[in-house]
Amino acid sequence: MTRLLHIANFNSLRLKGCFQCGFPVKISSGLIKNGFEVINYADRDLCRMFGFGHMNTLGRWRLNKHLIEFCRTTRPDALLLGHANTIENETILKIKKILPGIRVMQWNCDSITPESKRNIKALTERLEVVDLTMISTGDKAMLSMFKKNDKPVAYLPNMVDSAIETGKAFAEPTPAFDVLLCANTGQRQFCGKDTAIEEILNESENQIPNLKWLLGGLRGYPPLHGAEYLNAFSKAGMGFNLSRYNDVYLYSSDRLAHIIGNGELALIDRATGFADVIPEDGAAFYGNREEFYDKLAFYKNNTDARMKAAALGHRAFYREFDNQSVTAYMAALLFEQFKTAQRPWQIVI
Repeated sequence: MTRLLHIANFNSLRLKGCFQCGFPVKISSGLIKNGFEVINYADRDLCRMFGFGHMNTLGRWRLNKHLIEFCRTTRPDALLLGHANTIENETILKIKKILPGIRVMQWNCDSITPESKRNIKALTERLEVVDLTMISTGDKAMLSMFKKNDKPVAYLPNMVDSAIETGKAFAEPTPAFDVLLCANTGQRQFCGKDTAIEEILNESENQIPNLKWLLGGLRGYPPLHGAEYLNAFSKAGMGFNLSRYNDVYLYSSDRLAHIIGNGELALIDRATGFADVIPEDGAAFYGNREEFYDKLAFYKNNTDARMKAAALGHRAFYREFDNQSVTAYMAALLFEQFKTAQRPWQIVI
């Protein structure tokens, strides 16, 4: 059996955000479904523990020392590094000396737009010690920033897991809310222009009478965490997929998987390119504000159409981005067994 050590923020100490359904959990779950032995290593939690509650120099030093001995004991065949910036490159090189032939990959689900300098720097600095880099954008020009020494760089999709996204909003004719939106206050790119979220909310309500929002982190409503976050997706018929940027090919926050995976009809900016993998009538795609408000009104007032479209999108997303399929692809790339692209999202440079 192939043994994988997955080093990522499994977040058992700071119970914030979608830690129950984020990338680390779904990657490990998918790999286990594919028959791999997976050991989860919560680097940030351990760093805080070793640093007496803080991610400080002492905690990092003790963490890196521990990881070397942990690998010496468990003898993994590969390391998966998910935003594991607590781990030093020198530590990875020492592990490679102890375990010759070990494979190393880094995955990243944050934006790599020009303003994301910290994330770009972290990814770039890791290139010398990894064999594979996977990032949640399909934009080849952006991916090419991390091409070094012919090592593959690939697109990592947002993925769904049927054991996590269990909602069936497409089967609910009378949900309590029309649209779910979880976000931080501030601006988002909306139809190609940076726009305050409050402006979008206000204009939607002006255009569409009696529109009922389910909000998390906006208008004084607290952010949703844990089970409360997961349960929210069964309470609204639609989910607004509003990332910071919405014009990067196949990029989205992982909220898109939570929306569609739980059976909500997703409102998606057409500039994301997701119409290449989701049928046009399987989501509420929009290209400008008028189309956004028209579709929001149409699906609010046409229950059968909303349920049918959401069910179609749900099937399509699971067909393309089920975590067992995605992680099988990850493993094939990592162990150099991947030959030719089988699906439009399998982008490798």
